[in-house]
Amino acid sequence: MQSQFIENIKSLWYIKKEFRLKVFFLSFTFLLMMACLAIWRPLKVSIFAKLVGSEFVPDAKLYSLFFLVPLIIFYSKLVDWLRRHQLLYCFALFHGVGGIVFYYLLAHPVYGIANTDTSPTRLTGWFFYFFMESFNAFLSTVFWSFADSVNNPKDAKNYYGFFVSGSKMGSIISAGTLYLTITYFNGGVKDSVLLPNSLLIGSFLLFGAALSIYLLIKMVPGYYMHGYEAAYQIEKKKQREKKSLLETFKGSIEGLLIIIKNPYVLGIFAIIIFYEIIIVIYDYRVLRFADSVYKTAGSLTAYYALYYLLMNFVGLIISFFGTTPILRVLGIRISLFIFPIICTVVIFTTILFPSSIVFLGALILLRAINYAFNHPTREVLYIPTNKDIKFKAKAWTDAFGSRIAKGMGSAFNISLKGASPFFALMTSLSFSLGLSFAWIVVVYFLGKTLQQTIDTKSVIGEEQKTES
Repeated sequence: MQSQFIENIKSLWYIKKEFRLKVFFLSFTFLLMMACLAIWRPLKVSIFAKLVGSEFVPDAKLYSLFFLVPLIIFYSKLVDWLRRHQLLYCFALFHGVGGIVFYYLLAHPVYGIANTDTSPTRLTGWFFYFFMESFNAFLSTVFWSFADSVNNPKDAKNYYGFFVSGSKMGSIISAGTLYLTITYFNGGVKDSVLLPNSLLIGSFLLFGAALSIYLLIKMVPGYYMHGYEAAYQIEKKKQREKKSLLETFKGSIEGLLIIIKNPYVLGIFAIIIFYEIIIVIYDYRVLRFADSVYKTAGSLTAYYALYYLLMNFVGLIISFFGTTPILRVLGIRISLFIFPIICTVVIFTTILFPSSIVFLGALILLRAINYAFNHPTREVLYIPTNKDIKFKAKAWTDAFGSRIAKGMGSAFNISLKGASPFFALMTSLSFSLGLSFAWIVVVYFLGKTLQQTIDTKSVIGEEQKTES
């Protein structure tokens, strides 16, 4: 009896022999990409705050929308022109080279970190923030779009937790190394040397991620890369079709049109909006506190590196001991409710105990659960969809939608600047609470539609084309 119980527990983390190579390379690719993110994200916040000013972060989030829209349209064209894995190559190589360019700019004695004057006219800070926004916006999109296209719902339930665990390991190592390096060399090596070199390391991690995907394509047999079979067969037929000039132009904004027309995709768009607005509200309060305490770019980077280290450590525990077992035991539909319910509880807690340490703890917990559990669970929603939804609509949802939400959250923060601290705090938290309730309602609709689609072996997105 006891041995059977142990075997049942072990089965929660078992990987079939034929899928091990595929799971390894996808996990390792995500590890390298998120390791880069764990280095670059603290640099984005701290460098912008010390070059331009932390009070301009809400403005930067709003302006980044105008920068990202052309990128999303171009990405949508790449979806038509390139194969699935080649999109990952483009993302990794573009941002890897961009990281090298900003390495030289930030190391410059006038344009870079060595110049300690904080001013909204520091263009290097603005362009660096927009570059990092494009990296943040497309990282999850390109990886999960590819993963969703080469895995079926059963594979996702069994193995997505391993992808996230790999990413958490990479994030912990890189964020921990960044924190220890800055702390150890504090005062001995200038920020103008340490921080640009940290940026350069991130570029090499992205080049490694591109190599990992190349090895995946070369070493894993093609019949293990089909994903959801009904969607695969549809896309296989479409590859033979030629598009007119009008269809090509329409394809660049097709993702946005799909979101508007398809209630299922609009529901995914909505839950991302809800989460991002809540996070922006919490994030801004933590940033303003940290910026007032840590006076240099290096010390602020170390603070955020420690924050990301803690966040990813919590995320690793959740992804390894929670994500895979919960998805396998409870299934996708029930699992979708877990995060919005936790989010509601966290917001209630901050309403009752509104302090800087509680806000930091809430932010760490929400981000950790989102990346470790909510994100891979949400990604399963894309599996029974066609390629246009997986890549084009997803790009508009993840990149543009999340930035729209951050812009809305930033506008909300800006609107409360003149209010009393207590009123601003309670208004923000009450608004967040309302969003979490709406989130739960939308999740019910999404889970129901997902289950019906899988049961009937249909493909979301194709029914509208058939009707038209």
